[in-house]
Amino acid sequence: IEEEIFYPALRTAIKDTDLLEEAEVEHQTAKDLIAQIQQMADPDEKFEAKVKVLGEYIDHHVKEERGEIFPKARSARKLDLVAMREELEARKEELMAEMGAMA
Repeated sequence: IEEEIFYPALRTAIKDTDLLEEAEVEHQTAKDLIAQIQQMADPDEKFEAKVKVLGEYIDHHVKEERGEIFPKARSARKLDLVAMREELEARKEELMAEMGAMA
């Protein structure tokens, strides 16, 4: 939902979008590592290394969001964060319902 709703809205509301480009690359890298970990039938010698690197990527990403991206979002005048929160929550509920239907 971040990539689907938050980043596109923020991209139109701020001038400096370099952080968003980096965040999207971080998301894709994390997805790639998660896919590699999930595809391991028998965890090999790189399993723990991949999990550790994934954790480091996520920690770095969260720190950047909290320290840089979220403050820019709060100060963006063109961004209605209250309305976006409602949109994010609604989309999250949709996705959770879809996941529940698949189980």
